[in-house]
Amino acid sequence: MRRIGVWLMMTICSAAAGAQVYESPQDTTQPPPFVKGGIYDRPYLFRPSSRLAIGGYAEMMMRSEWAEGVHENLSFEARRFNIFIFSSISPYIKLTSELEFEHGTEEIKIETALLDLQLLDELTLRGGILLSPLGKFNLVHDGPRNEFTDRPLVSTRIIPATLSEVGFGGYGVFTLHDDHRLTYEAYLVNGLNDDIILNGDGTSMPEGRPRAFEEDNNGSPAFVGRLAWQAEFGFELGASVHTGVYNTFKKEGLVVDDRRRLTIVALDGEFRCDRLLLQGEFAHASIEIPPSLIGLFAELQQGFYAQAVYDVLQGFLPMFPQSTLAAGARYEVVDFDARVRGDHVRRLTVGTNLRLVPDTVIKLDYQHNWIFDRLNNETRSAVIQFGVATYF
Repeated sequence: MRRIGVWLMMTICSAAAGAQVYESPQDTTQPPPFVKGGIYDRPYLFRPSSRLAIGGYAEMMMRSEWAEGVHENLSFEARRFNIFIFSSISPYIKLTSELEFEHGTEEIKIETALLDLQLLDELTLRGGILLSPLGKFNLVHDGPRNEFTDRPLVSTRIIPATLSEVGFGGYGVFTLHDDHRLTYEAYLVNGLNDDIILNGDGTSMPEGRPRAFEEDNNGSPAFVGRLAWQAEFGFELGASVHTGVYNTFKKEGLVVDDRRRLTIVALDGEFRCDRLLLQGEFAHASIEIPPSLIGLFAELQQGFYAQAVYDVLQGFLPMFPQSTLAAGARYEVVDFDARVRGDHVRRLTVGTNLRLVPDTVIKLDYQHNWIFDRLNNETRSAVIQFGVATYF
C-alpha cells in the first residue's frame, strides 16, 4: 500500500512540475461556494492551466504534554500531507478526489473520489467516495482552515471525522429573498460497521468508519443528510442526521442477528461579524447494543464545542500585507456514556495564530484537559502545541 501511495505521489508531482500554472484571483462575480471552505472552495481550483487542477495541503506540529504535573513527552509530527486532483470534464460534470498521507505514511487512503453531474442549481447528482455531511466540520476540516491545532473532540469522537463513505445522492441550493440561501445534501451510503462495538475497547464511533473499497457489511444502506440556512450577514445554521443499521445481521442469505440501528444527529452554527468569528457544533449518538452488553457498552454518546476567534491585527507585517494575527478560545465537552456520571472529557483551548497569507497559518495553543473515567475519577493534563499548515 505504501509503494502504491509513493508511486501516486511521484506521478502527481511530476505532472504538476510539467504543467504551467497561472495565479488568478477568485471571480467575485460567481455565486458563493456551496459550502464555504468545502471541497469546491480550495485555492488550487483558482489556478487553471487546463481541465486538470492539482493542489493539496500539508500540516506539521510539535506537541509537549504534562499529565498530573509530570512531563510525559515532547514530539514532532508530520501530521498530514494531502493531494487534491480536480477535473472539469464539462461545465456541468466535475470529478474531484483527495489522497491523504497521514502521520507520515502510517495511513494512506483515498478520502474523496466523486463525480458531480449538475442538472440544476437545485439539484446536482453525486456519487463515489464522499465526505458525509454530518455536521459542518466534517466538510471543512482541512488543517489550514482550522483555527486551532487539534480538531474538536465532538467532531472526531462522536462524529468520526474524517468520515468518508461510498454512496450516491445529490445536493442543491435554493436562493431565498434578501440573498438568504437554503442548501441541502442527501445520500445513501454504506454506513458504519460492527467495529463500533467489536473493537475491544467499548463503544467507539471512529472504529466503525468504513473502508473505502469494502462492500456494505449488511446490504442495508444508511442515510446521511444536512440542511443549512445561510444568511447574507454572515450567519449559518445547519442540522444533519446519519442513521442506519450498523451490524452484520445476515450472512450468505441467513439471518444471524437482530438489526441494530445507529443514529447520529448534529447541529452546527457559525457567525462572522467584522473581525469576530463564532463557531460551534453539537452531536448526539444513539446506538442499539446487544442485550448481553447493555450496561457495559455505551448506548448514548454526545458532545459539543464552542469557539470564538478574533482578528487582533491585520496587515501588520510589511512583507505580508494580507497577514492576520488572531486570538481565540475553544471549550468542549464529550460524554462517552451519557447514562453514567463519569466517562467524559472536558477541554479548554486558548491560542493564537498568524496567517501570513490566507492559505498559510502558524498556530500556538495551550490545552487543558479534565478526563473522567467510568467511576468519575479525575485526571488532568496540559498540552502545548505549535503547528504549521498550508495549502499549495
